[in-house]
Amino acid sequence: NSHCMNTVSLDDYLHRSSSVLNRNSKLYGAMNALDQSDASSCWNSDATNDDDSSIYYSVLFGRHVLIDEIRIQFQGGFVGEECTVYTSNEDSTSKKEMVALDEELIEPEDTNILQCFDLSSEEIEKRTCRAVQFKFDSSTDFYGRITIYRMEIWGYEKK
Repeated sequence: NSHCMNTVSLDDYLHRSSSVLNRNSKLYGAMNALDQSDASSCWNSDATNDDDSSIYYSVLFGRHVLIDEIRIQFQGGFVGEECTVYTSNEDSTSKKEMVALDEELIEPEDTNILQCFDLSSEEIEKRTCRAVQFKFDSSTDFYGRITIYRMEIWGYEKK
């Protein structure tokens, strides 16, 4: 029983991030990384204030999705590092609802090209979710900023 993997439809999703550069959501908001119609739009986090700050980027699908692959295009020099992906079967990103995927699945490189991360080796139960969250513990930028021009979530909508 073969299926074609599709980019997950993001018609009625929610997006959140822990910070936005200069609090300018119109120019740098979380939704911009998911906007495939404008290659120049981006999500840009603000600088981290201390050595212990992580940056979060979340997508709440509003339905069950089986994630097979994540594709991210960072701006070189502003790449999120030490990335952990969390999923939840709730329409929430509260810590108690989240399950961490294998940390070695997403190891971004400091480059401008679209990077593809195959999650299919992870258990199906962990990849089936209503929400996904990316936690970046560091950045290639001295001030800790992260810039994502494009984020694609590939997989299947679960019936």
